Amino acid sequence: MSQIVTIENQTLALAGVFQSVHLCKALATTGRADQDDLEATLRSVLTLHTERVLDAYGGSSHSLRRGLRVLKNQLGTRGGEAHDLDLARYALSLIQLGSNVMKDAKTIDQLRIGISRAQSLEFDVTDPTLISNLADLYRSAISHLSPRIMVSGDPGHLNDALTASTIRAVLLGGLRSVVLWRQCGGSRSTLLFSRGRYARTAQTLLNTG
Repeated sequence: MSQIVTIENQTLALAGVFQSVHLCKALATTGRADQDDLEATLRSVLTLHTERVLDAYGGSSHSLRRGLRVLKNQLGTRGGEAHDLDLARYALSLIQLGSNVMKDAKTIDQLRIGISRAQSLEFDVTDPTLISNLADLYRSAISHLSPRIMVSGDPGHLNDALTASTIRAVLLGGLRSVVLWRQCGGSRSTLLFSRGRYARTAQTLLNTG
């Protein structure tokens, strides 16, 4: 386990969190989401056992470029998205929720069983049937836990069944990334005191990915 406790792995997993919340906001406000970003986020839910952090997202940092950019702008000193309070609120709520989930053995077992069932479905990761399955798992296992993530957006999109299901599915992806981040040594203190380091590492990964 100690081999994955690096700032690079923490940054990649945290980028997964920010990619998830970016998707969440895009879906809630526009009803649309980048399909490559969505695929990487949903794939991470179905990839429970990996040798490398990147394997959860398809094996390449390219799948996390959106999340890396958002992370850099949110945690760095400059950038338009650094002032996006919705993204900050969603990310902090996901981190707290993920930490609470990791302490709840019953919920962890429920998620493991539900994800195993989803893995057995013969659908593409972005297929509406699989998305609906993951959304149902989020609703049954997570939605009653604190803090509840209240998503703001256009009521027309939020009331659309597929869009609402996709939001829940990407939030489940965000929780998966929180778990990875914690396994890589991430914590509330590292988020507080290593903001600049995360932002610089994200920029390095963007330059080399």
